[in-house]
Amino acid sequence: MADEGERRSEFGKAMRRGMGWALGAGLVVGSGSALRRGVQPTVKAAMKTFFRAREAGAELGERVQDVYAEAQSEYAAERLPEEEGQEEA
Repeated sequence: MADEGERRSEFGKAMRRGMGWALGAGLVVGSGSALRRGVQPTVKAAMKTFFRAREAGAELGERVQDVYAEAQSEYAAERLPEEEGQEEA
């Protein structure tokens, strides 16, 4: 079962990496042609929005990791007295 979780994690990382490359390539190609047409302010605004979204995603990821660590710690603390009771018996 751990192998399945690892595979899902690797797949998710690969998907995010692929989407990032695709988005980056699209921005480069799209911005090149858009800049020639004089829509630099629109492209710049789109890039700023992308940066904000990326920042928000990173913050959300950190929060999820924090909640996971807290839950894992609380779970371990709750199990410790149970395990000590079983060892004494």
